[in-house]
Amino acid sequence: MTEQRVAVVTGASSGIGRAIAVRFARQGIRVVAAGRNADELAKLAGELPELVRPVCGDVTDPGHPERLLAAAEKWEPASILVVSAGHGLPGTVLGSDPDGWRDLVEVNYLAVLRQLRVGGEYFTGQAERDNGRRVRDIVVIGSTAGRQVSAANPVYGSTKFAVHSLVEALRQEVCAHNIRVTLIEPGFVRSGFQETAGYDMAWFDKVTEDNGPLLTPDDVAETVGFVVDRPAHVHLDDIRLRPTRQRV
Repeated sequence: MTEQRVAVVTGASSGIGRAIAVRFARQGIRVVAAGRNADELAKLAGELPELVRPVCGDVTDPGHPERLLAAAEKWEPASILVVSAGHGLPGTVLGSDPDGWRDLVEVNYLAVLRQLRVGGEYFTGQAERDNGRRVRDIVVIGSTAGRQVSAANPVYGSTKFAVHSLVEALRQEVCAHNIRVTLIEPGFVRSGFQETAGYDMAWFDKVTEDNGPLLTPDDVAETVGFVVDRPAHVHLDDIRLRPTRQRV
């Protein structure tokens, strides 16, 4: 299933997105690796020069998803889109910083909605031209925080709840075109996400102690690689993976 495929992966300059890009390349999938850190993307492309094409940009910029798909066409039209870019916001409903709300919604919800719209239209158009003979995959990195309500992290969690509903709605809309839309819901992952988002690292150290060993980005990437490698008639549409000791 992965031979001669081309993937677009957002959030590929670090964490889960980078691990997915590397995993795909090692499966023989050519990757347009998108992210905001040009140096890290260049380093990734240097490690896998024949298989990774870096594109630096922000998922919230108008026209960014279209540019990524156009970059893939320098090889051939993409048949995989992985929506991985996003960030967190610490705090409760009463305690979170309201100055961060709008940016969080823009990145975690509106940018995802635009990627799903553009990717869904693009893949549908491709499928109409080849009568759906080729399977196509849209994979979205969600979170267990989008399934289990948490008073400790509700603002971030609410964006994931919203995204999860979009993923299932798009799956229903495009599945007849042989397009698989998959939600991956990781639990606690040690990836640098928490530090970047400004979470209390003493709290996260306690999380690690209580729930660890935590997942790694490679654990998530392995799952994504397995999903896109299924036969065309098989769709694993919603997968939760947690550290074995994580209770919620």
